[in-house]
Amino acid sequence: MLPLVSRAPRVHLVLASFAIGLLLSACAGGSAPNAPASPAPAAAQIARVLAGDHTPSVLPLTGDPNGLWWDDPSHTLYVADDDGNRILSWNQDSGTAVVRQLPNINPKGDGMGQLLRMANGTLLVTRFGQGEAGGVAFVPKNAEPSLIPSLDAKRRRIGLTLTDDGRVFDTWFTKSESGERIGAVAELGLNGTETDRITGLKKPVGVLAVGDMLFVSDQDLGEVLRAPLENLASFSVLAHVSEPDLLAAGPAGTVLTGGADGVLVKIDVAGKTTNVASGFHRVRGVAYDAANQRAFVADHASKKGASVVRVVPIRDDAASNSMLP
Repeated sequence: MLPLVSRAPRVHLVLASFAIGLLLSACAGGSAPNAPASPAPAAAQIARVLAGDHTPSVLPLTGDPNGLWWDDPSHTLYVADDDGNRILSWNQDSGTAVVRQLPNINPKGDGMGQLLRMANGTLLVTRFGQGEAGGVAFVPKNAEPSLIPSLDAKRRRIGLTLTDDGRVFDTWFTKSESGERIGAVAELGLNGTETDRITGLKKPVGVLAVGDMLFVSDQDLGEVLRAPLENLASFSVLAHVSEPDLLAAGPAGTVLTGGADGVLVKIDVAGKTTNVASGFHRVRGVAYDAANQRAFVADHASKKGASVVRVVPIRDDAASNSMLP
């Protein structure tokens, strides 16, 4: 009589067979013709499955995700839906939800950029406005959303960040009839003040506060800048990145960003850039979940309905700048 085989070894046997199949396919170039490259290599996906990580590689969200914000206390990802003019959320246990639908202001499209969540649960999100209705939406947890008053509606706003001591900064630019862009980083008051702190920029997109430093991406200049919060006028170039978009704090003091070339980039404190993942259509917003060593990436496609949020494993140790093996 043959001995009984337990279910656990059988499951591992199935997973091992699946892993071998994926590896053979990868080695043989067995992907379908014209299929987009996967941002996570097969080995990384296998490691996640064998470790029992059931996070989807693509989140079940609809719309055009742009700004992303990971809220660690609630283990929730907040998403600014550029097309739907709304704020979405995703939690691994409870799934997806519409947090708030925002009112439409501009018939040409309001556009939504970076969002952030304050300690009291209030959400802030920039509105691009196409040069006619730019602003910042104030979304309280238990009240109706509104626009921060008195802001210049001609300014196209995208980036937004919150410092440890509660200061808020945004990025803006204007566009002349000739196409020339002039932009700046401003300190935002929730009462409607907006004071320029870093000027002389072209198309600033991302802004990120980490400790006592402020980081800014200028898409036209192809630069990521760094400036001390106590003296923002003394900014310098940290790294050169092709058309950098929004920014996020990454592992071991790094900064994460990407752009039109479809590559997620990690920048260390010395300005060294490392390609973390590739194969995206276009990288927009990024968020990092340190506890689970994963990055969320807004992958923007030109085809309507094809934009998604992808999940990429990423190490949090300072010694490694590569993806999970």
